[in-house]
Amino acid sequence: MVTTTSTWLDPIPGLWRDEEAHRYWLGDHLFPVSITGVLAHGLSETAKRAIEAKRPIWEPRGTTVHAALEHYSQARFLVGKSASEALLDAEAMPGHHQYRDWILPLLQLPLWDDVEVIASERLTCCLTRNVAGAFDGAYVSPALSERHGQPVQVLYDLKTLSAHGRPYSTAAQLGGYMVLEAAQGNHYELGQTIWSKPGEAFTSTFYSREQCLAAWAAAWSRYCSARRPF
Repeated sequence: MVTTTSTWLDPIPGLWRDEEAHRYWLGDHLFPVSITGVLAHGLSETAKRAIEAKRPIWEPRGTTVHAALEHYSQARFLVGKSASEALLDAEAMPGHHQYRDWILPLLQLPLWDDVEVIASERLTCCLTRNVAGAFDGAYVSPALSERHGQPVQVLYDLKTLSAHGRPYSTAAQLGGYMVLEAAQGNHYELGQTIWSKPGEAFTSTFYSREQCLAAWAAAWSRYCSARRPF
């Protein structure tokens, strides 16, 4: 039997985010780009315009749903409240009611009964690459750890969709965060996307670490070829 000891990851000292500008700082060092910025570089102008046109719809929804999951995760896995108590806490958050059809199925996913969350909305960075970012969360899976014979940590990303929205690959984004976390001494074997739609929440199949890192490497290479290395 594999013994897993789950500990909430400590924040990186001095790392913070300017929420209004969406820029990351380590002390007085400003990171020139984030993981999101690197990935956005690969989008066509048409895709960028389409995304911006729908910002008033997806931005408040995404912000509210992400905040609900962060609040729930911290209440349940960091503070140690029961699942029902953590759910009630999240439901009391401002703006919850408008997006309840997204939030409630997400917080009631069976996944949360089978894992130990160790990070939520975690800020991370790599000074060597001069990149920073924030990922939605990570967990330790006792079942996967038992199967693999060693503790298995999974880095996950939450995406919200409209009723007719379709899932897509987030491997490059997950890989970018894995690279930043490796600089902090944290290793993740798998990546996963958690999808939230009205009345439904579900998880993607796992991306292997190799898949995530390969997808990120391709995106990073495209970005660097168009920008002066820093």
